[in-house]
Amino acid sequence: MAHHRQEIIIRPAAGTGWQGVQRQLESAAEEARRAAMADKRHGILVTRHRPDTFTVAVSPEVPFGMTYERDDLGIP
Repeated sequence: MAHHRQEIIIRPAAGTGWQGVQRQLESAAEEARRAAMADKRHGILVTRHRPDTFTVAVSPEVPFGMTYERDDLGIP
């Protein structure tokens, strides 16, 4: 996991099963939730960019106290 500002990028290692990916996503969401609680202005946005790449971010697009998920797979 790499950290950039209030965004956590998740790129699981090859061969990581879905349960491992899920644990990484849950951990990242909890970290983002703590950051969101500190300022009480924004919620959490989980974005799937590829089948093996996600970001979890504190986002002004999401109301405080909410978590939104979206796909941004770039598939036409």
